[in-house]
Amino acid sequence: MKKILISILFSLFTITASAQHETMEANVYFQDMPTLCSTPEKVQAYIDHMGMKPYHISLGREGMKPDGTPVFMITYFVNEETHQNAVVIDVPSGLERCLMFHTFDVTIVQ
Repeated sequence: MKKILISILFSLFTITASAQHETMEANVYFQDMPTLCSTPEKVQAYIDHMGMKPYHISLGREGMKPDGTPVFMITYFVNEETHQNAVVIDVPSGLERCLMFHTFDVTIVQ
C-alpha cells in the first residue's frame, strides 16, 4: 500500500511540474533544476575548499539579447588536478549565490 501511495504522489507531482513549464518561441522551456544556494561567502568557501579557480565569467542579459541589461553572472570554475568543474550563478542583488552544478571526470574536447 505504501508503494502505491508513493507512486500516486510522485505521479501527481510529475504532472503538476510538467504543467508549469512555460514554452518559449524556440520550443524550449524552463525546467525545475536542483541547485545549491547560500550566501555568496558560503558558496565561495565551498568552491575554495574544492580547490577550484575561475576559468571564465560571462553575463546573462535581459531578453537574451547582447545589449540587454545584465541580470545574472555565470562563473565557471575548474580544478585541473582533480578533473572537476563547477558553475556558479550570481544575481545583481548579491544576497544569494547558487552552485548550478559540480561535476567530476572532466574531459577537455578540442
